[in-house]
Amino acid sequence: MAASLQAVREAALDGRMHNIITRRAQLEALQQTLLDKVDAIQDAICTDTGYVANEAAAEYLLTLNTLKEYHQSLDIDRASLDEYAITRGEDAVSRRDNLGIVYIVPTRYTVFYSVLVAVAGGLTAGNCIVIEFPNTLRALPALIKKLLESSLDRSTIAFVSTPATDEDLGTHHIRLHQEDRLPGKVVAVVDRTANINQVAEALVTACFSFGGRSPYTPDIVFVNEYIKEPFLMALVQTSVSFASNASVMQGDEGMLEKKTQEGGGLRVVSSLGRGKIVEAGRLDLKALPDNPTGAQLLVHTARSLDHAIDMSNMVGNLRAAYVFADNMSAKYLTQFINARVSFVNHIPATILVGPSAPEQVAFDRSVRYPTTVFSIPRPTYISPTPLSQSVTDILRAKSAADLRSKLVLHTSELGLSTQRPLGGGVGFFEQGILTGLGLFSISMLVGVSALGYWAWSMVAKHGSRI
Repeated sequence: MAASLQAVREAALDGRMHNIITRRAQLEALQQTLLDKVDAIQDAICTDTGYVANEAAAEYLLTLNTLKEYHQSLDIDRASLDEYAITRGEDAVSRRDNLGIVYIVPTRYTVFYSVLVAVAGGLTAGNCIVIEFPNTLRALPALIKKLLESSLDRSTIAFVSTPATDEDLGTHHIRLHQEDRLPGKVVAVVDRTANINQVAEALVTACFSFGGRSPYTPDIVFVNEYIKEPFLMALVQTSVSFASNASVMQGDEGMLEKKTQEGGGLRVVSSLGRGKIVEAGRLDLKALPDNPTGAQLLVHTARSLDHAIDMSNMVGNLRAAYVFADNMSAKYLTQFINARVSFVNHIPATILVGPSAPEQVAFDRSVRYPTTVFSIPRPTYISPTPLSQSVTDILRAKSAADLRSKLVLHTSELGLSTQRPLGGGVGFFEQGILTGLGLFSISMLVGVSALGYWAWSMVAKHGSRI
């Protein structure tokens, strides 16, 4: 075992990061180092990735903001109250313990943000950190190592060039493989009620920024057939104007050419700007790559909301869905599209940077890794619940009569209410029914009016003869 790992194991066993003041101090030192090295960091990002200055600056800004979010979550007064809750006779419901060591296997996509957010999340939860960085000539791994070692307690951070075994890390650790993506794809649905120009800007930014390699880049866009042509024109115009603000990344051209030559129903609408806009004649799941390989925006026609829902769910268990529509249609779409997280009428730029969010917790828009990922719930209770007391009374009944009286007493307030709320507002289907009834009523009114006019004219005609 490497000496650095031995030091980290000892620090984890000693509880070196348990103290909340120590954790805050570590985050503050790291943030100050990043502020001091702003130029070196952005230069290294551009050198390793080919990103333009805008994208490097965005990654740097998100990293600083994440450190701030974690730092603000460490409330010293709140932590003190929670720690001594039992001494005050209160339940410590929210108590959590650290895992010990967080072992990080970084992704190569936006590696600076991805590593720093995982490190900060692990430290905030009270853990020590081990990062696996293979030997490489790239600039970022060496810079990240230098920044962390100069900022953090050297006994709480270690680096290895080859995979560490469970025996090396000890019993209490968690492995975070950032390259592991959640199953499924990402879809976008554009209804005819959407603002075409705003949707085009959001989708071009999501698909063409950072080389189109984000795990939350839309794999396919379903657009209503009534607005498909103006929507494609808006995409082309937006992609051309976006060209100067996005990095050039070569995608998987071979797959696209092969599908086009084989009659796979793919048509290149535009290859201007920093990526391709492609129209799909039919839904071919094999045309969707397992991992994003370049800036490509794939568009498919949808006949209706239900058609868009069916095709979205055919794509698979979705990591995310972006829905562009009016509020009622958006509610219907997000209700029935089986996506882990849905965004209505926007694609947050923050989601495009970093690895996939962990599956075991709800998606957090502030930080990619909530501290609950790196900790274990350890609630402590001192107050018995009323139900527990009721069950205790029943178990301690001395006779059948005593049991019967206690059971009647404790069940007297457990009857279920038979009152039901009135129906809610007008939903999607109700709106369709009311529209149909309205059209039918109008037709009937016109018919009755015409019949009445005819009868009146006939009476008037025959009456004049008499």
